[in-house]
Amino acid sequence: MKTLIYMIRHGESLGNLHKQFLGHTDLGLSEKGIAQAEAAAAYVREAGLCFDRVYASPLSRAYETARLVAGGTPLPCDGLREIYAGAWEGLAFSEIRMRYPEEIAVWNTDIGAARPTGGESVAELSARVVRTVLAVAKENAGKTLFIGSHATPIRLMEVYARALPVARAQKIPFPTNASLSAYLVENEEVLPLFYSLDSYLGDLVTAFPAKLL
Repeated sequence: MKTLIYMIRHGESLGNLHKQFLGHTDLGLSEKGIAQAEAAAAYVREAGLCFDRVYASPLSRAYETARLVAGGTPLPCDGLREIYAGAWEGLAFSEIRMRYPEEIAVWNTDIGAARPTGGESVAELSARVVRTVLAVAKENAGKTLFIGSHATPIRLMEVYARALPVARAQKIPFPTNASLSAYLVENEEVLPLFYSLDSYLGDLVTAFPAKLL
């Protein structure tokens, strides 16, 4: 049986606002991030979307976005967290560029091969997220799920859905804040339906920078 999954990237966080790389660092939504989540919630209501179960990364920016958009109390799921960024955690992009220029160059040009000092590699993150989403889909076969997560995990889910190797992740842009992506999942096969839908945000659209410059 196929499981329909909607994934949302969290709204603009305080880390996004101040150009920090948060990773597992737990900062909440900015005022704009809350407004983005509210706009996504309005879209979900108007589209008549209903969810059998809601899951979210336990990091507050993703958890609160899922709660605001889908309603109820999301089930926290560690496998949906953003990449663990090691020495990059909580640093400003400019500081990462100054301290770790070679690593930033890889992140900017070949993200599939990236690994922050002391942190999780993008390949490891991909395996974690895909494993988590497939497991959740299997547990809820035939249902419709809503998942709150982060930019890099959703980007890597899209890579998997398009049957691309992680090494080609650079070909897919990061999803915008509070954008929706959707997938049909059956066994280990994932069919991408749409990616980073954000037309309902209007002038509220914000994005993770293509390059951490």
